[in-house]
Amino acid sequence: MSEGKDEAGPLAGLHKASDPRELRALAHPARLALYEALGIHGSLTATQASKLVGGSPTSVAYHLRTLAKYGYVEEAEGGGGRERPWRLSTVGFEFSTDDPSPGTAAAARVLGDLMFQRWLERRARYRAEPERWPAEVREQAGDLGFLLFGTPGEMRELQQAWGELIMRYFARIQDPSLRPEGSIPFELNLFINPIDTGAADDEAAAEPES
Repeated sequence: MSEGKDEAGPLAGLHKASDPRELRALAHPARLALYEALGIHGSLTATQASKLVGGSPTSVAYHLRTLAKYGYVEEAEGGGGRERPWRLSTVGFEFSTDDPSPGTAAAARVLGDLMFQRWLERRARYRAEPERWPAEVREQAGDLGFLLFGTPGEMRELQQAWGELIMRYFARIQDPSLRPEGSIPFELNLFINPIDTGAADDEAAAEPES
């Protein structure tokens, strides 16, 4: 899942969400949880998914149909009714909070805020109980922060470079048979934001002298 557009980059094949109705439909905690659960488990029935994300099988089936309406999930082979399995129909999606349409931009911001909060919550849970994981996993789970000076064009090149590397692993989301023995789901979040170099000076100037 990606916030921001990269039409010509390695992530150009991601599902592009630009309709405000679609963005609002996706900006629902249960639907995002379902999307993530299917990415981890490969395929799930509404009954199975309800045990993972909460809610009744009936409500989960409704959310799955809503995701299918916008092209995020599809029916898998086997079963019927609530025992019909579902799977992802795309390995990821992207959207932009800079859309010229105010309605679309507002819906995108709501979705982006929800995704960001879920990322932070999962990171906090890991940091609270890292001992749940073996040492070899903990060695690869850490915090990385970099201060870089560059032009917008150079940052675009950097995004394309890591996007090409990450895309090597995306096929494993839809096809669990491609996952090597011993693989587990890791979450890698990359944030890029400019730094307001005047903020600290402004705050210091506003403080009264002691």
